[in-house]
Amino acid sequence: MRNTMVLVRTDNFQKASIALADLVRYGGMQIRGDPRIIPPALSDWAFEKISGEKPRRRFRAHVIAQIDLAPAKAIGRLMEIHPPAHVLVIPPDTEVWEEIMRLWRTFEKLKGFHPPKRTRAEELRKKREREEEEWEFEEF
Repeated sequence: MRNTMVLVRTDNFQKASIALADLVRYGGMQIRGDPRIIPPALSDWAFEKISGEKPRRRFRAHVIAQIDLAPAKAIGRLMEIHPPAHVLVIPPDTEVWEEIMRLWRTFEKLKGFHPPKRTRAEELRKKREREEEEWEFEEF
């Protein structure tokens, strides 16, 4: 399966890690594998290809990560949570996705990023959601 990617562009890698943690915690996304650091030139090229605009601002930290959601769903959730960085969704059917995957193993892993642990309340909510889904599919 081809995973959707998110490109995080920000001032430093600590902010990039916080933005990724927010995607997990508040956006309900799951990061697949390790986020990677990509070169600024590749990040700018990807931004220009996906958004259709030239980047207006230069950032120091550029991180790419694979997520478990469809592009449209990921964009919707991004609009809801407003992470503390510029985040761009890269769909799997684009030239940008192909190029990033071709170079994936050459990128350095983002050190220090660990997905946030779920709180007890979040675990209970997820459990209730799964139970509700099971009830929907049972036949009476």
